[in-house]
Amino acid sequence: MFKKTLVTLIILALVISIWTPFSSEASAETHSINSQELEALVTPTVLLNEQANKELDELETKMGEYIESLPFTEKEFENMSESEQNKVIDQYFNNEEFLALENRMKQLDSKSNQSEITTQALPIFFVPIAMTVGRVALMAIRSKGARTALKYLKNRIKGFGKNYKIKWDVRNDKGQLRSLVVVLHKGKKKTTRVFAVDNGKIPLIPKTSTWYWHFHVAPKDKIHHALRASVPKKYKASPGETILH
Repeated sequence: MFKKTLVTLIILALVISIWTPFSSEASAETHSINSQELEALVTPTVLLNEQANKELDELETKMGEYIESLPFTEKEFENMSESEQNKVIDQYFNNEEFLALENRMKQLDSKSNQSEITTQALPIFFVPIAMTVGRVALMAIRSKGARTALKYLKNRIKGFGKNYKIKWDVRNDKGQLRSLVVVLHKGKKKTTRVFAVDNGKIPLIPKTSTWYWHFHVAPKDKIHHALRASVPKKYKASPGETILH
């Protein structure tokens, strides 16, 4: 009886030892297939995002160089009359070359922010270019001064309708310029900020009390968008609070 039981146990152990490799191989094969399928789905999206980000970086460089090369200084623009300033903005910010750069940047920004577009309180016609307008305004401030950026913004931000309130050239009690523009959406229960180009402290690592021009765009209006070129290299963006373009 003992011998029969021992033989049975030995046979059972042999069967298990033979079956286990096949079972493990099948499991590994299934896992491999799933991973390949997942990679096939994810890789194109990742590559597209990388390509879009690379093109955006190139466009930002071209846009910055274009604005910097405009044939007037900050002081010269400030000394122009109202009509002369409007003429300059129309000549250099509404021409074919500039609009081609702006429209392409708008297209890429629209794709990268597609999931957020339906949740924003901004007018649908302004949603795709909010990020673009903000970055161009910062570039204009850096190269040609706040007055040039203000005129550019006034050329782009208009026709919002009665549910929006727009504040221009906002200053604090000390007379310091805090915002070139603030766009507010007047909802049924509360008024919310949906776009702003501000001047003030931004979250950086290490911390600093220095003021930098930056902008905010709904729905993530707590994020500070600033230019990498305007912030010293020793500072890094605080994750979840600041983005340096």
